[in-house]
Amino acid sequence: MRVFLWVVLGFVIGVVAGYFGTILCYVVSSDLFKTHDQDGGGAMTVGFVVAPAVGLVCGFVAAVLCGLRAARRRKP
Repeated sequence: MRVFLWVVLGFVIGVVAGYFGTILCYVVSSDLFKTHDQDGGGAMTVGFVVAPAVGLVCGFVAAVLCGLRAARRRKP
């Protein structure tokens, strides 16, 4: 049960961090390169397609890493 909780916690934290990290990268890169999104299509693509996909990948990776780390620990 302890490993399952760590896996779920790692997945949730990984999804949130991956999503907001992708959005942050888009905002910083658009500001850095001084681009202007006329109709908002690029921002919507990042917000609704790219960031959720990256968030899921980060969530799965974080869940596996947290699960392996929790399973490796010994109970006191």
